[in-house]
Amino acid sequence: MKKIYSAEDNQALAEVIKATLSKSYDLTMFDNGLDIYRKIQEEPPDMIMLDIILPRLDGLAVSRLVKFQEKFKDIPVMIVSSVIDPDIEQQVRSVRGDAYLKKPFRLAELREKVKSLIGGG
Repeated sequence: MKKIYSAEDNQALAEVIKATLSKSYDLTMFDNGLDIYRKIQEEPPDMIMLDIILPRLDGLAVSRLVKFQEKFKDIPVMIVSSVIDPDIEQQVRSVRGDAYLKKPFRLAELREKVKSLIGGG
């Protein structure tokens, strides 16, 4: 089963993500950017899902730290956010994010994006 790490500090949304993906993927949830980054260093997943606004280390910073390390650069990163900024997709590309999903999103859209990045589902 493919392993996904997801960082989401909104507990209700974290539960929805867990309910949507945990049947098809080995999903581990984190509530801040620093903890997910540390876990990636210890045991790299098949995919990373990051909210932009996170305590301790924001999602864009985590993506940048991961994607600019040779050993992790091929791990797909999906940024999920409600940030309203006309150049948000450019920011995601600048930290080498592989996909962007705008909140609020449909559960089918979440499943489709994940499947397109790592298969399964």
